[in-house]
Amino acid sequence: MAVTLFILGLLGGFLSGLLGLGGALVMIPLMLSVPPLVGAGRLAMKEVAGLSMLQVLASSVSGIFIHHKNNFVNWKVLLSVGIPMGICALGGSYLSKYMENRTLLIFFGMLTLAAFTLLLTQTQANMDSAAEEFQFRLIPGILIGSFVGFVSGAVGAGGGFILIPLMIAVLRVPLKVTVGTSLGIVFIGALAGSLGKLISMQVNVATAIPLILGSIPAAQLGAKCSQAVSSRVIHRILLAVVFLSMLKIGWTVLAGCK
Repeated sequence: MAVTLFILGLLGGFLSGLLGLGGALVMIPLMLSVPPLVGAGRLAMKEVAGLSMLQVLASSVSGIFIHHKNNFVNWKVLLSVGIPMGICALGGSYLSKYMENRTLLIFFGMLTLAAFTLLLTQTQANMDSAAEEFQFRLIPGILIGSFVGFVSGAVGAGGGFILIPLMIAVLRVPLKVTVGTSLGIVFIGALAGSLGKLISMQVNVATAIPLILGSIPAAQLGAKCSQAVSSRVIHRILLAVVFLSMLKIGWTVLAGCK
């Protein structure tokens, strides 16, 4: 299981740095499906949610340094969205102790569907707009952070996969600034969410270590690649990743989970 989780951590960490995701969008479906396929055992959704939250914490803090160096982090947006997100993630992650595995999966599936729909409707002009052209709106930012924090804390996701479409569509933040800033916001949410998972004893820290060790260097590599990749390519990769994850979660819900 340790080797399998390490390899999955490499993949999740790279996509985290490249796309501004925490990595849970990819990691949750993979941790549910890959270990049994390779004979490494099976993880229940609640265990996956706890492991995913710690992986998101590691990959987000690793990738944010590179994005900050590349001037793709807006600190006003980060703090205004990230602080309420962190507070609500703590509540959502703790309350998830009382939710059924299937309920958590359905929540996650609904989030991926919403993220895919928002990404699909975005225009290239908005994604390519200059960083200084957008005017940040505080109240919508706080509301988005609170909503994403609660639901992402519950399912063990950093929330970047739904946060990015909302930042582009509602807050009108340019895509590359969104990618860099979202990692910092995700870190705040993941820090609070990880605390909630640990306090409620929903995660085995020893099991999470290989996942974290794979995520940290891979997230930095992904963040470096993000600088060289165009907004159009990042958008298409995001669409593909969200779509495939949406299909996998939908299939898992229909097939039933333990």
